Amino acid sequence: MTTMPLQGPQQTGWRRHHEWLCLARLLPNALTLGNLALGSAALGVALGGAVDARSAPLIVLSLLAGALACDLLDGRAARAFHSANAFGVELDSLADVVSFGLAPAAVLWSWKLDRAGALGLCGVAAIVLAAATRLARFNVTALLAPTDGAPATRSVGLPVTIPAAIALGAATSDLAVSPRAVAIGAVVLGALMVSRLGYRTFKRRSLVVIVLPALLAMGLGVLALGEPGPGIGLGLFALGTAYALSAPLSALRRAGQARSR
Repeated sequence: MTTMPLQGPQQTGWRRHHEWLCLARLLPNALTLGNLALGSAALGVALGGAVDARSAPLIVLSLLAGALACDLLDGRAARAFHSANAFGVELDSLADVVSFGLAPAAVLWSWKLDRAGALGLCGVAAIVLAAATRLARFNVTALLAPTDGAPATRSVGLPVTIPAAIALGAATSDLAVSPRAVAIGAVVLGALMVSRLGYRTFKRRSLVVIVLPALLAMGLGVLALGEPGPGIGLGLFALGTAYALSAPLSALRRAGQARSR
């Protein structure tokens, strides 16, 4: 059976559809580059000293909120247009190291860790090294996972976006904690990122499930402090801390139940 070639308006319509689809498949990488650009801008604000030191954490928080939006959307766009590939996976991880590793570490350094001496340097290194290790492990796991399996409901280790939220929340609300305590907290967060603890993942859940709890926590923080900036930071810090503690507490509860049997 011979297939007649497309002619006239049909051929023009097919070409336009094909060109649109090719452009649409560039969207995931464009979003990933948006994540990287916003993360780089946040890093510059944190280290540059071009803005007031008290407002810098809030500006960084705003930039990284945009970076997080790009990070949440690039994977969804890749699946929607069937354009997921190894290049996109690697680019996404490189962008995440900048946005959710280097930028939050720089904020912590400018806020408290520069006064913690060698322990402050350890805190900065813990955040960056753990973020890079966590993302590299995620990439390797993704390559070995079956492509036709059900979406994972658990991730191994604390996702890199959570320490970033905790760090930025603490700095934005200017919590009354010592530089040494901040450094120790950074090391603990780094350890959780590279741990084998299982955390519930929302990577493929509806964006509403991700955004609503964050908005609720930030709203409660604003009501508690009466100021938008510090209140938003306090809400993010509380929500991020609760999530970070969820896996260790669950592991302790399971261990206690096993011993009681």
